[in-house]
Amino acid sequence: MSFKMKLTVKNVIDLWFAEDTPIRRYKIKINPKPWQICQQVGQEFKAPSGRTDPTQYRKSDKVAFARLVLAGLAETEVYTEQGLYELA
Repeated sequence: MSFKMKLTVKNVIDLWFAEDTPIRRYKIKINPKPWQICQQVGQEFKAPSGRTDPTQYRKSDKVAFARLVLAGLAETEVYTEQGLYELA
């Protein structure tokens, strides 16, 4: 049984900021695209609060991170849909 993650702010926060467990690793394996975007955003992300350590991020920092991830996913899906239309 696979578990495709619903793309919400809370789910992205849980995916990126949660402790490493077998369930989290399974979610990463089943949802590689959101994980890839999380990694890309994580490299460049500057928390609005100015904190540099992700373990000390405020909730607003995590929400900002998740929104950037969701925006990145939306961009890649637009390209995918455009590519499908161009091929047809």
